Amino acid sequence: MKVLTWMCFAAGLCFSLGGCNDGALEGAIKMEKAKVWLEKVNFKVSKKVNSNAPVAVHLIIIYDDGVLGQVSAMTAEQYFAAEAQLRKDHANDIDIIEWEIVPGQEMDSETIMPTKAYGKGAFVFARYSTPDAHREGIADEQEITLHLDEKDFFITKDR
Repeated sequence: MKVLTWMCFAAGLCFSLGGCNDGALEGAIKMEKAKVWLEKVNFKVSKKVNSNAPVAVHLIIIYDDGVLGQVSAMTAEQYFAAEAQLRKDHANDIDIIEWEIVPGQEMDSETIMPTKAYGKGAFVFARYSTPDAHREGIADEQEITLHLDEKDFFITKDR
């Protein structure tokens, strides 16, 4: 009975606030807990990033367990080779935010606006010219900094 009461309260709250984001009401009904809370990305770019060459960086937010399993096993090289097909096959199951970063670039922080409320997982991929996975998962961080160095990148949690 308490669950039904809570679900009715959540649905009423969403409707009274003018509607929910895509997936919010569905997630509330299923009692899902969001795993992606990312709101802001900051950047620290080395003057010699990617051995002094531009680097493509993608943040992918995933809303489907099957796609999450597929993407979580990919290296950056595999991801960038499959990206166009991922967009075609899973347009409603992913968000991809892209940046093209050049050595020493000063970048403003980016506000992240997911299209759905219940992300299952998120990853950052960077297309470096050096061999490595060049992939980092994002957990429940709200704000992160991408540190783009000469041969790889890493993420720090800001809050």
